[in-house]
Amino acid sequence: MAGGKETPRQKMIGMMYLVLTALLAMNISKDVLNAFIQINRGLVENSENSEERADATMGLLNAWSDATKAGPFREEATKVVDEADKLIAYIVELKARVLAASIHGNASGDGFEEFIDKDYQSKHGRPGIIDIGDKEKVSKPDENQNTTALLIGSEPANPKTGAWTATELREKLTAFSTRCLAIEVTDIKGNKHSINDDKEAPKAAKSLIQSTFVFEDIDNADHEKEKWETALFYHTPLAAVISHLSKIESDVILVKNAALNYLTSEINASDLKFSDVTVAVVPKQSYILRGDSFVAEIYLAAFNKDSKTRVYIGGEAGENATAALFDYSGITPIVSGSNGKCKFKTNEGAIGKHSYKGVIVYQDADGQDQPIPFIIPPFTVGEASVTVDLELLKVMFAGTANPVSITIPGVAADAINVSATGATSNKLGNGRFDFTPQGGQSKVTLNISAQVNGQNLSFTKDYKVKAMPIPGIYLCGKGNGETVSGGLLRSNPIIGAGYGPQGLLTPEAGFVCSLKSFFLQIDGGKAMQSSSGGLTPEMVNALKSIKAGQKVIIYNGSATVKGTTSSGITATYLVN
Repeated sequence: MAGGKETPRQKMIGMMYLVLTALLAMNISKDVLNAFIQINRGLVENSENSEERADATMGLLNAWSDATKAGPFREEATKVVDEADKLIAYIVELKARVLAASIHGNASGDGFEEFIDKDYQSKHGRPGIIDIGDKEKVSKPDENQNTTALLIGSEPANPKTGAWTATELREKLTAFSTRCLAIEVTDIKGNKHSINDDKEAPKAAKSLIQSTFVFEDIDNADHEKEKWETALFYHTPLAAVISHLSKIESDVILVKNAALNYLTSEINASDLKFSDVTVAVVPKQSYILRGDSFVAEIYLAAFNKDSKTRVYIGGEAGENATAALFDYSGITPIVSGSNGKCKFKTNEGAIGKHSYKGVIVYQDADGQDQPIPFIIPPFTVGEASVTVDLELLKVMFAGTANPVSITIPGVAADAINVSATGATSNKLGNGRFDFTPQGGQSKVTLNISAQVNGQNLSFTKDYKVKAMPIPGIYLCGKGNGETVSGGLLRSNPIIGAGYGPQGLLTPEAGFVCSLKSFFLQIDGGKAMQSSSGGLTPEMVNALKSIKAGQKVIIYNGSATVKGTTSSGITATYLVN
């Protein structure tokens, strides 16, 4: 029971459904049963989505701008929906009775009420059963004797009839199919609209209904013909029976939607005339983060070059608002023509998320204005801003290049223009720049500009300029005045220059200190000199004899960072 214009999700569920049914016939049990539980959940979710579409279509019919014109179609649609909903309620109760029969071992399905999901009814406004994956309530999803007794009876070649049987289900489905294939409406002008008309819309709806409700005999695993009821429900495990019924329920909703869509399309079937097509691009979001995917609907849109279509924008729509007509008399249309391009200003100072209501007005074949309300999807209004991130501190250092990252929301990095007053600049790419303060400058001003939505934006940012700080000398990771381990000095002495654990200037930002030369003395003993920036063999040998309580003095040290050399660096360490 499938066919017609199904969504990719529906096609996928249908394909898995058929594969699992084939596997079930091969007696593959546990994994297949679990898979049927998952398929059933997908079918239930699919039915929920289809019901939402049906509700939306009925809402459109009930709010149709020309209530008189839509009246006959709305009346027929209401009848179809009532009959479909009664059939769906029957299928839901049948599923609950199947659960009761299987779990409690009664052939009539009495006590089915405990398997009706009251929370689902409250949330969705329509009946539903418990999740068959609930192991506490459905402990034996592979049970098949009691389900067969309820739905088929003991003779597979001659399924039983009566209430809550598979035969009764087929009869009700056949009756609903026959009812839908007899849809016919006479509009207010006396014209008849039949689902059996030889036109594209009715032919598509008729084809879907006919291909969905098919009850021919089905080949079993031995390639023998079985009745539809027997093939689906005879000695079929409980989980599969519920999935079969959920698939049938989904099919009923699919047909209900097809009928509603057909009736809706017939209201103005002879009204709108199109002379051309264009491409419509509808973004699904108005702001994305770096690394996110941009999502948009892109499709062909038909229009009439000679159309007198007008578009009016009302006030804010508000959160969760639905499209509704409003009084647009006296409002100047933002679109008058057929190209559909609109431009309007938001409220002054309206920072944040916004959505607006609107009405599009077209003329029908009788020259009468026909308004249709719509909602503009939410978009975000933000203040033009710039983010400047000095990668070291909130100051610049004289005599060296200072890396800076600059970003403007909505502007590509290579479209940002930057110059500096009081410094030379170097563009590194990807929104990063180096700024080197000029001699004697106490301040550097960054001048930043870009174009955002056709507007020229400019920003300035000031930074103080400071002299490059003098680095310290570190012995075994310890700085001036700290206590250093005698064991480390004797076994693995290491010396270097840097800016301490507070990370004043970090190697990651390119500020690597290099020790060039120094003198080392132990407790006023012999002064030893290194011209390489590392400990000499003489120094290493002297440190091997170091004792607790002695002092190590480093003086006349010289260190370089980014081309700037500091001399006369001194440090004293106490050995423990």
